[in-house]
This record gives sequence, structure tokens and C-alpha cells, in this order.
Amino acid sequence: MAPGEFLQACAAGEVWLYCKSCQQTKNFNAVEHLRSIENPSYWGPEPWWQDTREFRCPDCGSVQQSNLQRESF
Repeated sequence: MAPGEFLQACAAGEVWLYCKSCQQTKNFNAVEHLRSIENPSYWGPEPWWQDTREFRCPDCGSVQQSNLQRESF
């Protein structure tokens, strides 16, 4: 997936993060993004899918870390 396709998936609401406190997935666009943590062992063509995102859950307010998940149809 090219960078443009990643951005389109985000804009279309197809990218999710997981909140361990709520035990639910959260839409990428609905959370407060705090930082992106790079995966130093990944050297492939799609690094954005390998990053860990630190975010604040809009429902419980906790700070969580999660890998990105793409909705599959």
C-alpha cells in the first residue's frame, strides 16, 4: 500500500486502534494522537503499518498504545 492509499484508508474510516481499557477498537480518526513509535526492526515498504500509535481514548480517557489495524471487507 502506497502512502496515498494509507491516507485514503484513514480518511475513509478504515483504520482502527485497540483500547485495552475499553476492550474495543477505536476509529483512527476519533482518537487524540499523542505520538507514533517507529518499529526499528521493520525495513519494508510500508512502515506506517508497523508503527505503534500512542493515543488517548475518547471514551475512557486512558492513554493507550496500539498497532494500526485496517478494516477488511
